[in-house]
Amino acid sequence: MATNQSTELALSDGATGDSGSEDQQEQKSGYLSGLNGVDMLRQVTLVIALAICLAIAIFIIIWARQPDMRPLGQYPTDELVQTLDFLDAQKVEYELDGNTIMVAENDYQNIKLKMARDGFTQSPSSGTDILMQDMGFGVSQRLERERLKHSREQQLARTIEELQDVSRAKVLLAIPKENVFARREKKPSATVVLTLKRGRTLGGEEVDAIVDIIASAVQGLEPARVTVTNQNGRLLNSGSQDSLAARSRKEYDIERKREQEYLEKIDSILIPVVGLGKFTAQVDLTMDFSSIEETQKRFNPDLPAVRSETTFEENNIGGLAVGIPGALTNQPPVNSNIPEVAGQGNARNGANPSRTHKEATRNYELDTTISHKRQQTGVIRRISVSVAVDYLAKANAEGTVTMAPRSQEEINNIRRLLQGGVGFDMQRGDALEVVTVPFVREDILETAELPLWEQEWFMKTMRLVMGALVIIVLILAVVRPMLKRLIYPDDTLEEFDEDSLTSGVDLGDSTLDMLNNDFDAAAVGFSSDGTLQLPDLHGDEDLLKAVRALVANEPELSSQVVKAWLTEDD
Repeated sequence: MATNQSTELALSDGATGDSGSEDQQEQKSGYLSGLNGVDMLRQVTLVIALAICLAIAIFIIIWARQPDMRPLGQYPTDELVQTLDFLDAQKVEYELDGNTIMVAENDYQNIKLKMARDGFTQSPSSGTDILMQDMGFGVSQRLERERLKHSREQQLARTIEELQDVSRAKVLLAIPKENVFARREKKPSATVVLTLKRGRTLGGEEVDAIVDIIASAVQGLEPARVTVTNQNGRLLNSGSQDSLAARSRKEYDIERKREQEYLEKIDSILIPVVGLGKFTAQVDLTMDFSSIEETQKRFNPDLPAVRSETTFEENNIGGLAVGIPGALTNQPPVNSNIPEVAGQGNARNGANPSRTHKEATRNYELDTTISHKRQQTGVIRRISVSVAVDYLAKANAEGTVTMAPRSQEEINNIRRLLQGGVGFDMQRGDALEVVTVPFVREDILETAELPLWEQEWFMKTMRLVMGALVIIVLILAVVRPMLKRLIYPDDTLEEFDEDSLTSGVDLGDSTLDMLNNDFDAAAVGFSSDGTLQLPDLHGDEDLLKAVRALVANEPELSSQVVKAWLTEDD
C-alpha cells in the first residue's frame, strides 16, 4: 500500500515539475491551480490571517486620518437633544461624552457659525404668546391671574437676557392678592436667577440695573425686595438681608474698588519708569461711611445791630390859645392903636411858656450765623501705600550682568511721583513706603525654538508616516509571504526543469531539516536490478520525505522515471 502511494505522489510531483520546465510563466499565473494544491485547513488559515492583516491596515488608515476632537460645549438635556438634531441635519461628525459634544477641531469655527446663523435652538417663550392663547371657557380667575403673572415673568426674563453678559435669566414673581379690607398689606417680591456667559462677571452697576428693571416693571415692588443670584449660587443682591448687612457689603465693595483705582494709578506711574514686572505695590484704604448732618447757630455780641428804631419828639413855645373855639376874641381890632409898651410886655409874656417832649425806641439784635452741614459718606480717612522696587541690572566690563540696589536719589524720585499721584496728605496720616529689594527669580532658560519633534504639525505627520510604514511592513512581511504560500505551497515551491534534475537542485533549509529529522535518506534509492528501495513509511510526511530524498540521491534516474511515466500517459 505504501508503494502505491509513493508511486502516485511521485507521478504528481513529476508532472508538476515538467510543466514548470515547459511553461514557467503559465504556472505562476495559475492562481486556481495553486489553490487546488493546498489543503482546505491551510487555505482557511491563510485567508483568516490575510483578513486580519487587512483589518489592521484599515484600522491604521482610519486612526491616522482621524482628526483631533475638541469640545463644542456641555449642554443640559433639553438643549442637548436639539443640538444633536441640528448636527445630524447638517451631517456633522461628532462624538458624545455624557452631555459634552466633541467635534473636529478643524470644523469647530464653522459649526459654531452655523449654529449661530441658523438658530437651531428653540427660542424661549417671550411671554406674549401666553397672553395670545385662548384661555377657553370657564377658566377660573386664579388660573387667569397665574397665567398673566407667568407671562410677565417671561417678558422680564427675555428683557434681562438682552444684556451682554447674561446668557439666560429666570424671573419668579411673588405678587400677593390685593385686599382692601386688610389692615397690613403684603408687599410683592421677586427673585432673579442669572446664567452668565463663560468668563463673564456682573459688576455692581449691572446688578443695580437688573434690580431697577424688575422693580419698575412690577407695581408696588421695592428694589430692596428683589433678590438676584447667579448660576454658581453667588448672591448679587439680597432682598431678605437687613439693611445693615447689605450696607456693610456695599461699603466693602466700594473700598476694594477704590483700592483697585489707586493700584491702577501706581501702575501707570511706575511701569514707564522701572518697567513691567520690576515692582509690586499694595494699597490699603480706611474710609468713613458714617452719615453726619448738623446745623449751627452762632451769635456775635461784639457786633450788635439795630433791628428797629422809633423816635417821637414834641416841642411847644409861647402862651396857649384861650376862648371859645371859632370866636374872634383872639383877633386884634382893625386900625386899633396899641401902645408899644403894652405890646412888648405881651410879647415877653407870650414867649415864656415852653414845652419839649422827646421819645425814642430802639430794638437791637446780635449778629447771628446759621450753618447747615451734611458730611459726604465714603470719605477717605487714611491711605497706606507700600511699593517694593526690584534691583537694577548692571553689566560690568566683562559683560556679566549683576543686580545692584537702586540709589537713594532714585527712590526719592519714585516717592515724590507717588505722593503726587495718589494725593498723599500728611495731615490726614497717610503713609508711603518705597524700598528696593531683590526679587526672587527662577532660573529661566533662553527661549529657544521648539525642536522639530515638539512642534504641533510633527505629531500629525508622524502619525500618518507611522501608519504608512506599518501598512508597508504588513504587506511585505505578512501579506506577501502569505499570498506566496497560498498560491505556491511549500511542496511546489522548488522551481526545477529538465536541466536542474540532471544537475542537482537546492532543496532549501526546510527540505534539509526534513531529511535530518528522524529519517535515513541513505536508505532511499534504486537497487542494482532497477527496483525502488524505500524505508518503512508511516504516513504522508514519510512518503514526501522519501520522494525528496530519492530526487536528491538519484537525480538522473528520477528524471528518466518521470519521463517514462509521461510517455506511458501519452
